[in-house]
Amino acid sequence: MRRGAVLLAAFLLVLGLLAGAAQARSVVAERVAQDQKTVTAHWTPERMRAAVPVERAKPGGAGGGGPKSDPYPFTSYEVLTPYTELPTATHGKVYFTSDGVDYVCSGTALTSANESVVWTAGHCVHEGPGDFHVNWVFVPAYRDGERPFGTFSASTLLTTDRWAAAGDFGHDLGAATVHPVASISLTDTIGGGRGVAFNYNRQQQYLAHGYPAAKKFSGQRLRVCDAPWGLDDTSTSPPSIGIGCDMTGGSSGGGWVVGNDVYSVNSYGYRSLRNVMFGPFQGSVAQDLYATAAAS
Repeated sequence: MRRGAVLLAAFLLVLGLLAGAAQARSVVAERVAQDQKTVTAHWTPERMRAAVPVERAKPGGAGGGGPKSDPYPFTSYEVLTPYTELPTATHGKVYFTSDGVDYVCSGTALTSANESVVWTAGHCVHEGPGDFHVNWVFVPAYRDGERPFGTFSASTLLTTDRWAAAGDFGHDLGAATVHPVASISLTDTIGGGRGVAFNYNRQQQYLAHGYPAAKKFSGQRLRVCDAPWGLDDTSTSPPSIGIGCDMTGGSSGGGWVVGNDVYSVNSYGYRSLRNVMFGPFQGSVAQDLYATAAAS
């Protein structure tokens, strides 16, 4: 009986090692070496206002999905509920520096065992290909320059291996674990987090959140595009999801919510498709990314 128990334990250990190796191949992570105080001090109100919105546009047009002239319906609006109340408080702005330039994206706080996971786009954490960004912070419930819950600097940055190696928009997903503020974790500070979904039916009604900062938007207020599934971009694998949405640069990484779960993030558009936003389908690689971040 004892020998059987030992063999079973050894078998489970091998399975665990194999699963860990598989997960490590699909996820790239880097522990942030920068000092927490130095990073948060970098983000003065002046630098935050001057940060450049990230905007990703792919050349050409999306594969599949019918005629490109078809309209994809959506409703766009500014969030009017108090930003410090759930679930609005889970959304916030992401700031980082790449090649000496300060940038801004969007992100969402997720429920996790470590209470510290921020979900965003891969290009909001990593150059793809290239290096991870520096001076990375998340500001939940940001509104008109106010930081009601403080500024959370990254302790670990993570993305998919396919974004890190080749800038693959089908896997344009990123995550960060963040340091506590005043010794209190991110989701304890804001009161909770969003859930996250994988391997779902993509034909959903999505609420895409973000802080668009380019063109007609200022980046100072949280906005939502309420839109049904519109088309699939078969130029990526798995095909990315397309919805009608007028958000611009700066909204990258904002969560697409169904119920209380994040199903995708704002990723890219095509210049040939006006008011269409694409987000990656969250399959097994995205699940590995979340599991790795939640265990950091």
